[in-house]
Amino acid sequence: MKINLDRTSSGFCIGVQGTIHVAEEKLAESGALYCLGDVVHNEVEVKRLEALGMETIDIPAFEELRDAEVLIRAHGEPPSTYQTARQNNLAITDTTCPVVAKLQKTAKMLHQLGYQVVIYGKKVHPEVIGINGQCNDEGVVIKHPDLSYPEETEPLDLSRKTALISQTTMDVPGFYELKKNLEKLFAEHGHRNPGTESGEWMAVRDIDITAEKTGARAMPELVYKDTICRQVSSRNGKLRDFALSNDCIVFAAGRKSSNGQVLYSICRDANPHSYFIEDVEEILPEWFVGDDGKPVQSVGICGATSTPMWLLEKVANYIDKTFGDGSSAPDA
Repeated sequence: MKINLDRTSSGFCIGVQGTIHVAEEKLAESGALYCLGDVVHNEVEVKRLEALGMETIDIPAFEELRDAEVLIRAHGEPPSTYQTARQNNLAITDTTCPVVAKLQKTAKMLHQLGYQVVIYGKKVHPEVIGINGQCNDEGVVIKHPDLSYPEETEPLDLSRKTALISQTTMDVPGFYELKKNLEKLFAEHGHRNPGTESGEWMAVRDIDITAEKTGARAMPELVYKDTICRQVSSRNGKLRDFALSNDCIVFAAGRKSSNGQVLYSICRDANPHSYFIEDVEEILPEWFVGDDGKPVQSVGICGATSTPMWLLEKVANYIDKTFGDGSSAPDA
């Protein structure tokens, strides 16, 4: 049985890598550090860092904290968090992902320009909470691109100038499906960009937003900006190919990870013999037996953007030693 470890489309994204690196450095220096929310949506990695001295706190505990150092994770935070830190004399170590920080800036400028900001994302996701905070919590969050949930579309003002952006980890096809359906919805209510009979919205760049903000050049009333992180979205196709190339897949991720759920679904759709775990204790021997009753020839080990590579290596080695012959080194 050959063990194949996916090192190209699994494991921490750059933003999470940066957060974990800073957390480790801070803990090595002082042996203690508060983190606002789970540092990453992976319980195994959270426990590892907590064993080094990290303490995970929620918003109520954060608001009661005084004279301490607090880590802001890659997801980012709304402006209210930084205001609380100033009031409570908290030293902030900010590891907001650069892609997320740029998106927050975009959301803030669009809101300041008077746009109704529509966010393609999950309302309770910490990244979306941070983005919406830049819009004074007035953004309209839509998770379902087909506009099938009235409670998501009810807040829309179809007469206002509107800008569509996205949580960085959402899927690209879904974003453009939402754009198409919003174009149709607004057009049906008589709101189109001048000169566009089809109701098409205009793609804008940072330079366009800056030009509007400085008064150099105005933007149309209906615009969109694709703010999805391609480092994350590009994993989808690669992971699908990886799942197809192995007899069975063991996918390791935290159950809180929305990215993990999406990527696991991609694996399962490509290969029905795909199994989700958080750690090795959940692995079952029957997964590695084919329909013919013989051991499978190949097992693929992969995970989410919030899954540490050390955990994937642990899974690969465990499977090899427990269900293989102990001689199949995971692919580099």
